[in-house]
Amino acid sequence: MRQRYRITLLIGLLLLTFLSPPVIAGNPVIKDRFSADPAALVHDGKIYLYTGHDEATQSDNFFVLKEWNVFSSEDGINWTLESAIPRSTFRWAIHDSAWASQAIERDGIFYWYTTVHNSGTHAPGYAIGVMTSETPTGPFVDALNEPLIDSAMTNAPEFMGNVPWDNIDPTVFIDDDGSAYLYWGNTHLYYAKLKDTMTALDGEIHQIEIEHMPGNFTEGPFIFKREDLYYLTFAYNYPEEIAYATSHSPTGPWIFQDKIMDKIPNSGTSHPAVIEFNDAWYFIYHNTALAGGGEYRRSVAIEPMHFYEDGAIAKVTPTASGIKQKSVTIAPSDTDLMLRQVTHALRLAESDLTHHDYRWHETSGLTGESGTVSYQINNNPGVYLTINEQNQPVLSRHDGSSDFKMRASFIKNEHDLGISLQPVTNDTLYLSTVENTLTFLPKADLDISMQTFIIESRPYIVPEQKKPLRNLTTTAETDEEIAALEEQQTENTPDDSVNNALRIGCWLLFSIVITLIVIRFTFKKRTKTTP
Repeated sequence: MRQRYRITLLIGLLLLTFLSPPVIAGNPVIKDRFSADPAALVHDGKIYLYTGHDEATQSDNFFVLKEWNVFSSEDGINWTLESAIPRSTFRWAIHDSAWASQAIERDGIFYWYTTVHNSGTHAPGYAIGVMTSETPTGPFVDALNEPLIDSAMTNAPEFMGNVPWDNIDPTVFIDDDGSAYLYWGNTHLYYAKLKDTMTALDGEIHQIEIEHMPGNFTEGPFIFKREDLYYLTFAYNYPEEIAYATSHSPTGPWIFQDKIMDKIPNSGTSHPAVIEFNDAWYFIYHNTALAGGGEYRRSVAIEPMHFYEDGAIAKVTPTASGIKQKSVTIAPSDTDLMLRQVTHALRLAESDLTHHDYRWHETSGLTGESGTVSYQINNNPGVYLTINEQNQPVLSRHDGSSDFKMRASFIKNEHDLGISLQPVTNDTLYLSTVENTLTFLPKADLDISMQTFIIESRPYIVPEQKKPLRNLTTTAETDEEIAALEEQQTENTPDDSVNNALRIGCWLLFSIVITLIVIRFTFKKRTKTTP
């Protein structure tokens, strides 16, 4: 009888998998398709997200992007696909080359600068085109019927051969005085001023170097301004990490500041974008967290972006929870420990609320069944808590299969002591702790406290500032001089330990003074009362 019940339950859950897709907030923000190389535009109270559409199969060994997609959102969480613009909009372009892009609005017209592969034999390789529209979602048309920038206009690195790709990844910026600039590049970083028409260059193309950068510029520049400072985010090294430089001018010089984001798991590429929306800043990038994701099957994600008092950017950790969802900690009720993931292995460890390894992203169960939940590692989206064939808790990457969805779904039972979790694949078992080890056991085998967990929401982790923003007015030229200057700046800014020492010293001095006063007063009193 019990066996028949289990079979019926499994069939029901399989049906629910297809009929009732779960509500899963957080990252990636686009969940019905692969998306990559994001850029965003805030217009009339909405965010417009411009992406490439990764369509490579798991057997492909290169990028396949036949179109660009435009999404809109009023909150950064719920997104609507507004339009799909085919690469064939540029008739002079070839191949599935709808690569990175960015759109901007000027005087009621939207200009969308994109990367495509040029068919022209006089300037082979990748090029930058520009489309225009009267709305942020299109329809877009080719503004020039030819490239705005092609390989005949720049000096590509020799290793790129006859099909160079140094003219990719455009980012466009309009300054407060109305001047417009276009940055782009791979290996070489270029910029040029744009004419008021936004479809022609105003002067020469400049190749620039980011000063004091401990690595190599790769691609994906994105420029923005905050207060009186210009920021240039970009991918550097390979596999790509994201860093930023700053300047007092949109034309430089640019001073390297720091890394913003580490390399993305299972992806060689990374691509930044930054927006301010409803008085908050957001960092946009792509990861590989969507089921079946990988090097050529990426997904756009968004994180909160924090600035320190001096304008430095706090390092961003890719998360599953994203911009609105809070991550949770999972702690056995009978210990002082918490669930922690260490290099994809589950551990019970002493709690540390400042460390991402202890954070989880709770969603409705992947099976879609009411009352079930699933848990992702918050700082490694796409990797879930699951039950394996030996009925042991393990961490596994989402492969999109129905079997995985079931193994990653748990019945959530709330009671007076806390929460108990049962795998939907075997509801006779409970997640349990035995001698500080996680396992699944029947309820009758243990005291209920050993099968009870405290699951609590936690705030977003903002790391402490480790070094100040580099002084842009310094005359230092070498890395050693810059390091010495930073050390001097740090020394001139007392940290908490110095402040604590000063406080202790003041209290000691105050105590000594009070003690001397008491001794003096006591001595005088004794002198007066002596016969």
